[in-house]
Amino acid sequence: MRKGACRGVCADFRVKKPHGATRYGSGQGRCQICDVWIDHKGCHIKDGSQAQKDTIGWFCNCCNYRVRQKPRNKIYKEKLYNYKKSIM
Repeated sequence: MRKGACRGVCADFRVKKPHGATRYGSGQGRCQICDVWIDHKGCHIKDGSQAQKDTIGWFCNCCNYRVRQKPRNKIYKEKLYNYKKSIM
């Protein structure tokens, strides 16, 4: 379903949930405008270059809005913290 500024390009970059890992922990981000989960391949950074897996500040290639790379909810923030702590 396309909304507002979404041009439909994001459908090419949609990713599936990884097994045994959190989405944010595995390097995926969520575009709220397009309402999809994407990885660095569907994003660019502020200077216009292609986003890499460990870069911060992704923007969606489809709508040019900021992509969320961290959870907002306290419970999921704790889950992400525990996940990152367990893999280090």
